[in-house]
Amino acid sequence: MENYDKKEKFQSRSETQVTQYQTTPTGFIATIAYKMLDKKEKLISEGDYKLECDNGIIKIDMSSFIPAESMTAFKDMEVEVDMDQMLYPANLSAGQSLDDASIKINTNNGPIPMSMDMDITNRKVEGKESITTPAGTFECYKISYDMFSKMSFVKMNFKNVEYLSEKSGVVKTESYKSNGSLMSYTVLTKYEY
Repeated sequence: MENYDKKEKFQSRSETQVTQYQTTPTGFIATIAYKMLDKKEKLISEGDYKLECDNGIIKIDMSSFIPAESMTAFKDMEVEVDMDQMLYPANLSAGQSLDDASIKINTNNGPIPMSMDMDITNRKVEGKESITTPAGTFECYKISYDMFSKMSFVKMNFKNVEYLSEKSGVVKTESYKSNGSLMSYTVLTKYEY
């Protein structure tokens, strides 16, 4: 995935790879490794998260939604995390409302206690669209949601849209300010089975 700002200038690139895959009686559990590189190909961050399919419902670890640069603030601290999983039912349809999700992070042992909250609300399947990216053309569900984040005293509100392909996952995302102006977007540029 490549990330661009509102002026369509390249900002960063992320790579994800399934590193572990285990079938379960009701689906599967996968470990997804990721790394993010800046526009000069310098490593910004890397890590992994869990993705689970349970009886046709995809469950994604909410920690994957936290920008890596935000997590560096908690480095070398004792961290307490309380989170939901982001749920994607197997059968999506236009007009369908999806469950909200949140993650809360608190520290107690640093010189100054820190916290970070992120809430994803008003998730809705807007419909289906054909999306073309450098990786190809994909039939996608368009899912919109509101995102609120707070880290210490800094609060931010965004409106996000993601285009989800049943076979390839998220192929495009768009982030908008609360006034509706585009802030950034990502597109899938390469995909391998």
